[in-house]
Amino acid sequence: MLRLIVAELRHRRGRALALLAGIAVATVSFTVLTGASESSRLEVTGNVGQHFRTAYDILVRPPGAVQGLERTKGLVQQNYLAGSFGGITMKQLRTVAKVPGVDVAAPLAVYGYLMPQATIPVSVAGHLSPGTRSAFRVKTRWVADRGGLQIQDADSYIYATRRPLAAGPPHVDASPLRYRGTERLADGTDAPVCVTPSEAVSPFSRAARSWLWCWSTKTGLAGPDGVEQPPGGVGAEIAFPFPLLIAGIDPVAEAKLSGTDRAVVSGRYFRPGEGTRKTNPGWPTQTAPVLAAVDPDVDLHANIAISRLPASTATTVATAGADRAAVRDALDDPPGTPLLHRTITADQAYAALLHQLRSGPQTILQRWTAGPAHDVATGPAHVRAVPVKTDPYMWGADFSTAGTGAWFIPAPATAHDDGFRKLTEFVAGSERRLKFTPQYQVVGTFDVRKLAGALNPDVAPLNPFQPPGSPAADPAAAPWLHGQDLAPDGNMASYQSPPPMLLTTIGARSTFLDPAVYSHDSTAQSNAPVSVIRVRVKGVTGADATSRERVRLTAERIAHATGLQVDVTAGSSPTPVDVDLAASPLGRPAVTLREGWIKKGVATTILDAVDHKSQVLFLLVLLVCALFCINATSAAVRTRATELGILACVGWPTRKLFTYLLTEVGLVGLAAGVVGTLVALPVGAALGLPVSGSRALLAVPAATALALVAGLVPAARAARSDPLEAVRPAVRRVRSAHAVRSIAGLATNNLLRVPGRTALGATSLGVGIFALTLLLAVTIAFRGAVVGSVLGDAVSVQVRTADYVAVGATLVLGALACADVLYLNLRDRSAEIATLRATGWRERQLTRLVAVEGTGLGALGGVVGAVLGFAAAGVFTGEWTFTMVLVALGAAALGVLIATAASIAPAAGLRRLPTA
Repeated sequence: MLRLIVAELRHRRGRALALLAGIAVATVSFTVLTGASESSRLEVTGNVGQHFRTAYDILVRPPGAVQGLERTKGLVQQNYLAGSFGGITMKQLRTVAKVPGVDVAAPLAVYGYLMPQATIPVSVAGHLSPGTRSAFRVKTRWVADRGGLQIQDADSYIYATRRPLAAGPPHVDASPLRYRGTERLADGTDAPVCVTPSEAVSPFSRAARSWLWCWSTKTGLAGPDGVEQPPGGVGAEIAFPFPLLIAGIDPVAEAKLSGTDRAVVSGRYFRPGEGTRKTNPGWPTQTAPVLAAVDPDVDLHANIAISRLPASTATTVATAGADRAAVRDALDDPPGTPLLHRTITADQAYAALLHQLRSGPQTILQRWTAGPAHDVATGPAHVRAVPVKTDPYMWGADFSTAGTGAWFIPAPATAHDDGFRKLTEFVAGSERRLKFTPQYQVVGTFDVRKLAGALNPDVAPLNPFQPPGSPAADPAAAPWLHGQDLAPDGNMASYQSPPPMLLTTIGARSTFLDPAVYSHDSTAQSNAPVSVIRVRVKGVTGADATSRERVRLTAERIAHATGLQVDVTAGSSPTPVDVDLAASPLGRPAVTLREGWIKKGVATTILDAVDHKSQVLFLLVLLVCALFCINATSAAVRTRATELGILACVGWPTRKLFTYLLTEVGLVGLAAGVVGTLVALPVGAALGLPVSGSRALLAVPAATALALVAGLVPAARAARSDPLEAVRPAVRRVRSAHAVRSIAGLATNNLLRVPGRTALGATSLGVGIFALTLLLAVTIAFRGAVVGSVLGDAVSVQVRTADYVAVGATLVLGALACADVLYLNLRDRSAEIATLRATGWRERQLTRLVAVEGTGLGALGGVVGAVLGFAAAGVFTGEWTFTMVLVALGAAALGVLIATAASIAPAAGLRRLPTA
């Protein structure tokens, strides 16, 4: 049998080569295209929460942003922005904004903390002694944690004289704003006065936090710059520092997403594209515009107690000269007489600070960043916060050790406590190093409560401007917080991190991040300034399947285009998580808080997968190839009808005839698979597609299986053939009531005489036209992607280049199938063609007959394929547009053109048909 098969293939090599070429084209196309279609797919699993839509649908963060419980349980801390200072480049931001499906891409670039301080005057002008001099002691107790944490600050002092004071040279020590002056005595001589009691050795030492205010009722306070304070302002000036987190926004995107423009309550909003204001009046400056929150998010107040010291103390301060020890002993020893008490709340201090900030540009001397809080899971929805030691030298112009004369600034008293975040200080360089002087100017104020979703407690954790709050979870902590929530206390390193209280523009980022300005290297943050991008997706109306699929598809595109951490926040909701905080050195007890963390509505995982739609297209390639094989095998069987009838007459059983024909087809498929393997590797390399050797080798069994499946029906029919089939005509007559009087009519009759073969050719072409219509509708009408619902299940289609290559391969196979049908028709009607030629038909007329048959075949397949593609696109998307109509008409016309062009080769073979 094998020798007979080899002989048949050798003597009928034209038909065998045609079959081999068709199978090889299909297997090469399938192998190469499946390699090209591998992509990163974002798999979304989980249940959608009750509150599906928040201000945004997708949160984009830097790679590696996921930690702790978020990685294992999908839980995100309520103040997820804390500790996130950059990580996303401006290029990645622009890429996200251009991703199809993105309605708004609002960046938030958290630059760090600035710490302006409010100066609150407390007057003692009405309590001066009758004599020449007066001295007062000022005690300050800072109260945080709803009254549960009380910190006694170092004592400060007031010295007042009725004689004139003149400015002297400043002390060179670690005490900020300590002035040495001279007092004009009665005899007209000047005596040194107001020496500082001691030197500062750390930002929390007594000298760094103790003040000695020296006043004159005649000339005021004398400073090192010679500027005198107005007379009568005798008293203490309480410094109330406010660490304020500043973040950059895109004014247009943020206004569209959260309504920041409508939240401005005084001043003005940012202009589109606004950046820094540069001036150069002898020394360059860059001033960034800033919006400040109207309310502070700080649980801190100061209790001030002032007492009058004996007259002898004031005399000692005036006469001790440079004797620090004498001054210190004189100020510390006497108990003093209580005079007044005053409480300065954070609201009062912040109101004074806003007035100061709006008075003019503020120079930036320091900026701080605080790393993320680290939690250790101790149970389901239960974590323990890990304490972090804070470097005490984070509050000055130098990282100096004790005794070197570092300049310390008034740090918040709570900053001396243990924290949970690592602080880093960025100090503006000296004037010889500065590229420019960084400044900021408050141009308006905004109310957080007016932002989108601010008053909705169910989505509050997703609002980056929402103040955090944590009630006590254990009964022991409830009395300590007096039944209220734990709030930020002014310590940047504390567990509770405040939201951004200052907003600037992302165009002004160089003012805060330029590496040529700050002592620490801020290059990494300068190169990638954006902390998060909040994305709102077009066409999302609720928790329906189509909206969810739109969100998923957009998230997948962002992840694929940028490689960033992409989280679907649509469907997220607050989930209670208990957090254990250890006891602190300043008196905070060990407590357990209950926080509203974010339970992400869905879990996202990036997988390597083949797009499902691409899989369908590639299977269509195999389907068209199978139709081609069925047609070719059927033709081969028909042309050997006489031979098969003789074999049946001489006793070949049905099983043997079936095996004989199927083996022949299988050998052709095997050869096609080998050819496909050899061709797939260089084609993939030439196109830059990832075709591995193992994938290419799959072409051999795939081609063989394809050929065997396609040959089953023809082989089974041939095995049951009657010997009389050898004398039956290849084509049948078409009964018609009218005589055929045109070439078009004759062509139509010829196609109807072989309905099965015509249907195979039209179907082969129609499959390609169907796929082309659907893809073009998605590309042209829906910008390359569409989300629709089929039988209630949301499905997304995103067109890639490989998809068009697959459709192209399908159309090529469809053209080959049409050409094969026309060729077989001509061969089976060879006697008729000879008769027409003998009766005077010219070659041009015969060629026209073949072309019209091809046009009819193309019209049938093209129109049916285009109509079905148009209908499928409409059902899938839920709408039929005029653009889609034009696409369907164009695809149908292309089908006619392809089939007509496919008739050229068969028509050229007419000349080889003998007339006899």
